[in-house]
Amino acid sequence: MLLNSFSFLFLFLPVALFFFYLAGSSRFQLAIPWLAGISLTFYAFFGWTLTVLLVGSIIMNYALGMLLNDNSPNNRRRAKLTLFFGIICNIGVLIFFKYFDIFGGTRPSAFTTDLRPNLIMPLALSFFTFQQIMYLVETWRGKLKDTKFLHHFLYITFFPQLLIGPIVRPSEFFPQLKDKNVFHIDAARFATGLTLISFGLFKKVILADGISRYANSAFDAAAQGAILSLEEAWSGALSFTLQIYFDFSGYSDMAVGLGYLFGFRLPINFNSPYKASSLISFWHRWHITLSQFVRDYIYIPFGGNRHGSLRRSVNIIKIMLLAGIWHGAGATFIIWGGAHGIGLVINHYWQDLRKSLGHSLKNENFFSKITARIVTFLTVTVLWVFFRAENLDSALSIFQSLLGMHTPPDPDFNNIKISEDRLWFFLLIIWFAPNTKEIMFEHSDENKKLDALQQSPESKKRWYHWYPNQWWAALTALLFIICILELTQSREFIYFQF
Repeated sequence: MLLNSFSFLFLFLPVALFFFYLAGSSRFQLAIPWLAGISLTFYAFFGWTLTVLLVGSIIMNYALGMLLNDNSPNNRRRAKLTLFFGIICNIGVLIFFKYFDIFGGTRPSAFTTDLRPNLIMPLALSFFTFQQIMYLVETWRGKLKDTKFLHHFLYITFFPQLLIGPIVRPSEFFPQLKDKNVFHIDAARFATGLTLISFGLFKKVILADGISRYANSAFDAAAQGAILSLEEAWSGALSFTLQIYFDFSGYSDMAVGLGYLFGFRLPINFNSPYKASSLISFWHRWHITLSQFVRDYIYIPFGGNRHGSLRRSVNIIKIMLLAGIWHGAGATFIIWGGAHGIGLVINHYWQDLRKSLGHSLKNENFFSKITARIVTFLTVTVLWVFFRAENLDSALSIFQSLLGMHTPPDPDFNNIKISEDRLWFFLLIIWFAPNTKEIMFEHSDENKKLDALQQSPESKKRWYHWYPNQWWAALTALLFIICILELTQSREFIYFQF
């Protein structure tokens, strides 16, 4: 059952909300087990056998967390061994299920027409594994004490973010379970949630799915050996660049919105990544919660940038290679991750050089900013080719076509290219339109969580800032109706496979 399906929007979600707030109004303790149970039921719709691993992971990690509660000086060594054992077990399970069938040659390409995960790969395994590791580490550090089993169960299974994030830290989630206001319906909070869900649904159904056929046409043709022209290659590459952003950020908006419907605040996951003026900035804006997890639990433990620029460069390339391998063990993903790593290293050295020459990185002129944005966007677009291509040969073929090295193209191939006006429409959205973060709260406060509820109309400084009023209600309803009319066939989100 997908978030962008009639069964979810008009059956599962209303039932889940009704009994959640009914339980919350009658007896506070009943709301949590209901939400935990309905979240597990949601996961079970993708296959009951998959829930065995999920529940087993929850029980194992909760038991390890109980052992980690005693991190006194006398038990510090045992606690470290317990933490090490827990991390190895979680990573081991992830590696086994994610790569066993790849090395056995049974998994199809990541971007076949049917995006359903292979049966041996449990859905959302990567994302709940990351949250389990964060739970163990924060418990070991003493930030979590005597966590209740149901609280941990809900933290892992909470269905809005279970499948593909955002990745939520225990310190962000557990305190909300102690707030009784979470379990009582609030009109403004509900309006916030409905607005975000409509935004996300529009991104997915209208924008991402609307442009997907242009990307699929080019990449499928290349996989079959067709030679693309310069225009066809750029049409496919740009279409996928737009598709994956609207698809993934659309899901994230829906997840945050669903969290608001149930009273929970989940972290923002995207902040206009295609407006970035460097690869460093891009990764601070793309899949933010995963980038933060990688930084805090992999990059910094590896040494980060504490031991000079050379060590920093090695660590960055290691991390990005791991990011590529996490997406898939094929050569295309490894090239994608490695190329991003090399680009980040060059980016850091360039910034170091500019600082040494006394140049300000903040006070750049308009021309420099625009040039940097264009170069960054084109770099990301070209590298998405390796991410999307079904194999290395087709990726290299498209790459050569992007450079105009294939002339003339295959005369027997009639590709579907995106029209220039449609392409510019999408590009204007990602480059100039305000994003969800900017619409829903004051974007000048970078550390502030999504909290439109605390803002008054007087605090609005821009016309597009959201507030629960009739104008926004009408726009939200219009977006939702448009999406429902187009929701003839539910298409899975791209990141389901990862």
